Amino acid sequence: MSAGHNGRGTPDEGDDDPFAYLYRPEGGQAQGQPRPAPRQPSYNQVRPVGERTFGGQQGYRQPPAQQPQHRPDAYYAAPETQAGGVPPQGGPPGRRRTDQEPRRNGLLIGAIAVVVAVVLGIGAAILLSGDDDESPGADGGATPTGPGEEDGGGGDDEPTEEPTDEATEPEGLPAAELADLQLGNGAALASDVQGARSADGQYISIQGKPDSSVTWTFDFTGEPGTYRLYTGYATITDGQSMAFSVNGTPRNDPVDMQDYATASDEWDTSWVSTYNLVELNEGQNTVQMTCTGPCDVVIDQLSITENRDQ
Repeated sequence: MSAGHNGRGTPDEGDDDPFAYLYRPEGGQAQGQPRPAPRQPSYNQVRPVGERTFGGQQGYRQPPAQQPQHRPDAYYAAPETQAGGVPPQGGPPGRRRTDQEPRRNGLLIGAIAVVVAVVLGIGAAILLSGDDDESPGADGGATPTGPGEEDGGGGDDEPTEEPTDEATEPEGLPAAELADLQLGNGAALASDVQGARSADGQYISIQGKPDSSVTWTFDFTGEPGTYRLYTGYATITDGQSMAFSVNGTPRNDPVDMQDYATASDEWDTSWVSTYNLVELNEGQNTVQMTCTGPCDVVIDQLSITENRDQ
C-alpha cells in the first residue's frame, strides 16, 4: 500500500495519487456513499510555498513576485530591443550597417579622382605656360619656329630682313685696315696724335709730304653701283685736299679736307669725316689718294657705305 492511501478500494479526493480520476465515478461522488472526512495531505504532496498549514492555520503565502520591467542597458542593447527587431539570420556577427561600406568606398574613390584631376590640370597648365615662354613669338624674337611654320612664315620673315641686312652690311661693304694699305712717297703710320678712331689708335701721316699716296685695294661683293667713300681725318688748317682715282680712273673732284672742328686748334680734338661718291664694280676695286697740293692732314679711317644719309 502506497503512502497516502487509506486502504479503500478507490483513492480519496485530495489524495496525491495521480490516477485518482480513473477510480472516481462520474459526477465526482458515488451515491449513497458517505463523503469521507478530509485528512491531512501526504508529506510528499507538492504545494506552493506559503500554502502549507501548521496546526490548522493558514500559513503565510508569499505574493507572486512582480515581473520586473525591462530597462535597457546603457552600455549594451540586444539586437531584438532595437527598432527593426532581431537581425536576419545568416549575416556575420558583429557586422552591422554593412550597407555603408560601399558608400564609403565610393566617396574615397571620388576624392582620389578629384585630387588626380587637379594635379593633372596643374601639370598641364605648367607645361603649356612653359611652351609659351620658350616660343620665340612670345618675347618678340625675330626667328619664328612653331607659329611661323604653321602660318607659312610670310608675315614673320619680313621684319627679320631689315635687321639681317643691317647686321651684314659691314661684311658686304668693306672698311680698310690701316696696316693693309699700301703707303708711298713718305706716307707712314704714326700714333703720336691721340684720339684716332682706328682699331689700334694708329693713323696715316701725310702732313705736307708732296706726292705721298695711300692705295686701298679691296673685294666688293655688293651690287655694282654708286656708293660713298668715307675718309676720316684730322687737320688744323683749312684748304687741305688730296686727289684720288677709282679703279685707275682719275676723279675731277678731290677729297676736300676742311677744318670743320673750328672750335679747337689741337690735332687730337679735330677728328672729322668727309665723303665722295664712287662707282664700284663687283669683285676687286682700287682707290688711290695722292697729295698734289696742300695736304697737312692725318688719316685714320677709309670705308665704303650705302649712298644714303646715316
